[in-house]
Amino acid sequence: MNIAFVTSEAYPFAKTGGLADVSNALPRALARQGHDVCIFMPRYYVVDQKKYSLKLTGSPLGVPLGSGEKWCALYESSFISGVTTCFIEHDHYFGRDGLYDDGRHAFDDNAERFIFFSRAVLQAMKSLKFKPDVIHCNDWQSGLVPLFLKSHYAGDPFYRDTRSLMTVHNVGYQGVFPKEVFPLTRLGWEHFSKDGHEFFGQINFLKEGILHADAVSTVSKRYSLEIQSREFGYDLADEFKKVSHRLFGIINGVDYTKWTPASDTLLPANYSINDMSGKRINKTKLQELMHLPPDGDIPVIGCISRLTYQKGIDLLVQSLEWLLQSENFNFVILGSGEQWIIDRFQYLKSLFPERLGLFWGYNEELSHLVEAGSDIFVMPSRYEPCGLNQMYSMAYGTIPVVHGTGGLDDTVENWDEAKETGNGFKYPENTVDQLYSTLRKALRACRHPDKWEILQKNAMSFHNSWDDAVKEYENLYTLLLNP
Repeated sequence: MNIAFVTSEAYPFAKTGGLADVSNALPRALARQGHDVCIFMPRYYVVDQKKYSLKLTGSPLGVPLGSGEKWCALYESSFISGVTTCFIEHDHYFGRDGLYDDGRHAFDDNAERFIFFSRAVLQAMKSLKFKPDVIHCNDWQSGLVPLFLKSHYAGDPFYRDTRSLMTVHNVGYQGVFPKEVFPLTRLGWEHFSKDGHEFFGQINFLKEGILHADAVSTVSKRYSLEIQSREFGYDLADEFKKVSHRLFGIINGVDYTKWTPASDTLLPANYSINDMSGKRINKTKLQELMHLPPDGDIPVIGCISRLTYQKGIDLLVQSLEWLLQSENFNFVILGSGEQWIIDRFQYLKSLFPERLGLFWGYNEELSHLVEAGSDIFVMPSRYEPCGLNQMYSMAYGTIPVVHGTGGLDDTVENWDEAKETGNGFKYPENTVDQLYSTLRKALRACRHPDKWEILQKNAMSFHNSWDDAVKEYENLYTLLLNP
């Protein structure tokens, strides 16, 4: 199949979050299966032409926008193995610091930028004679591609057999803009209604993608159900219900070339499911780096997270305040976010200086060490479309404690000591009480080495690579092409 993968960011070119990692790993996995894959993304200022061997291709490309036309250049790179990446270059829209904002505020022309981008990729495919079987769009920034495919390009022979898939990575980000930008799409006002393009008097890019794509997917089966409720789908819950017959959930894969303790080059000591001795070495090194007394016997609870309401970190702080008074353990956290949460942790640190290790910011090497050196990894997210750290943790024999939502619910099975089944601990209601009691349960299980070793082996036996996930995408593409 010819697959056009449309995204606003892809590692290593430009990254603000997990979308960039998916936009690298999934196209590579598809290419390994023999598909012809081309990524389409903006050429931001941060994408270095020399470093990534970008080559100008074709002639200047005209892109209809509003009552006029904008011109852009197309560049190609083969930097990602097996995949062609096509960059849309337009200095006014993309030649600036930041992808979506200046570090503090969203760019006030984001609507225009991504209307232009969505139209430009469809023009680019024709210019490059890359005739896609499937156009795989990702998040609101490419949400107008399915709309344009069904409107401006509906009668175009080039796209006659092309189908589109819209993947929603997080419904919390929808691309909602004032209706004044609508004329830039070149669509008629007669269609601007509640059942059409209107969204509470505005335009919603993600809504357009959901309603006009041939299929919609999200990044876990549980999340595909959750977003049909107001609690998780917000004002788009009804739209997700409308497309429930073509809404699919596919869990993201793990790149085990980077996240395997036996071969992880960022660890002080490697270890495996058959020889766990290196895990203790990693624990004491983690304690040293976090300025805690080295002690291989004390349980360590780890956390790597954005410090935000979505991630439930406020609930975690309260639970820890109770837990530290009744249980003997270390807690380490790596993250950044809201200052009031940081202040709460700093206060806890002042009460228990030799029990808590705090690192504000992000450090790739330390993130691997937190996974390898901890015994338990906690993820109290209020909602989590997919989640990767629970799967990283299991690969490292670090037992996840999670709120049973989204991808956390799909991947973590509750430990049953009697049956010796399960790979972690999860709780149904995200309250301080339930988080506290589940962490306490995990800590007490940790003190029974024979059973804990079985639980660790269960966790390390869990496997969900991109080569596993790609099979589900292939099935979905095939379904689109053969309805």
